[in-house]
This record gives sequence, structure tokens and C-alpha cells, in this order.
Amino acid sequence: MIDFVVRVLVAGVVGLIIGLFTTNARSARIFGMITAAASLITITSTEFFKEVAGPWFSDPGRLSAQVVSALGFIGTGLIWISSDKQVRGLSEAASIWLSAIVGMLIGAGLTHISTSAVLAVLLIYWSTETIIKWKNMDKNG
Repeated sequence: MIDFVVRVLVAGVVGLIIGLFTTNARSARIFGMITAAASLITITSTEFFKEVAGPWFSDPGRLSAQVVSALGFIGTGLIWISSDKQVRGLSEAASIWLSAIVGMLIGAGLTHISTSAVLAVLLIYWSTETIIKWKNMDKNG
């Protein structure tokens, strides 16, 4: 029981961190909630499968698969074309989808994979920001 609570809390914190790297502090809580919810639904799915104890009654991946679909749907609502014909919101949509998948990994108890995924995500965000700053320095300097 405590293990499940810890997984959901860790997922929420990881989601907040991803959200802080991606958006502003106010929007970061959405990432935390999505990551925690994805973790919780994965726990629910796997535990339900254990309780029913038969592959003919349930599929432990079925609920988790719906997280991927739902976040893809929500993500499309975040993407738009601005008045200057630029695509906007793609990074936020991808980040939300990614945070849900990380939450699913945490919920499944895949510690090594989820830790590696979080480190890779943070490395991607950090390196992209660094490259953007270098490019802007070259333009301005």
C-alpha cells in the first residue's frame, strides 16, 4: 500500500519538474497531476489484473493504453496555427504526452527505466535551451 502511494507521489513530483522545464510554474501543476494520474491508472490496471487472476477476464495494459490515447487527444487541443502562420503548442503537447508515459513507467514500478527516461527528458530540455541561447547570442552578438 505504501509503495503505491510513494509511486503516485514520486510521479507527481516528476511531473512538476517536467512542467517547470516546459512551461511556467502555474501550468506545471497540470503536468504533476497528469503524471500522478497516469501512475495511478497504471497501478489500478495492474492490481486489478492480479485480483481477477485470469487473462481471459482482464488485460493489465488496457487502462494504461487509454492514457496514451487520451493525452494524444488532449494534446491536439493544445496545437494551433498562429496569425503569423506559425505552429504553436507542439512542444507543450509532446511534453504532456511524455509526462504521462513517464507516470505510467513509475506506476508500473519500472524504477530504472523511469529514472533513465526522466534524466533523458531533462537532458533534452537543458541541451535545447542551451543551444537556443547560443544561437540567440550569435544573432545578437
